Amino acid sequence: MNIRISKTKYLNGLQCKKLLWYIYNEPDVIPEPDEATQAIFDQGHLVGDYAKKLFPKAVEVDHTKSFEEGLESTKELILKRVPIFEAALTYKNCYARADILEPVGRDKWNLIEVKSSTEMKDVNYHDIGFQYYLYTGAGLKINKCYLMCIDNTYIRKGEIEPDKLLKKIDHYCPNVS
Repeated sequence: MNIRISKTKYLNGLQCKKLLWYIYNEPDVIPEPDEATQAIFDQGHLVGDYAKKLFPKAVEVDHTKSFEEGLESTKELILKRVPIFEAALTYKNCYARADILEPVGRDKWNLIEVKSSTEMKDVNYHDIGFQYYLYTGAGLKINKCYLMCIDNTYIRKGEIEPDKLLKKIDHYCPNVS
């Protein structure tokens, strides 16, 4: 399969055209993340883990075997109508993995993008928009798109409560008929 652009590369290109050029033309020149950047990535993974606790019946797609197996596994899980973590689809040589796909009703899905920020940022509109384009193009009926992020009004008392730590921001998404 010839994937020309992934969601990550698309967002990289929007934020820095030079980085996108290097990704395609000289990827070995791009330095590894420094400690501060790695800490931000690690924090994002931790927030993702808390989000997963909100969907105890969800299934995570295994992307360690092969690209194709991740795509096939996603298609099988879509047919089973279960919540899916890291659901991967392609459309017109584009590729994306949704943080969470949540089944709604008989045939629709909510698309949930999880971030460790406390509010919607401009780049999030492009992130969700790319996924909406790709997932609807691949045949899914998207009910709503959400950004799930940190609720900065939450005050921790004891163990972290994921349902209070995280909030869903409804992102405009036209209903698909």
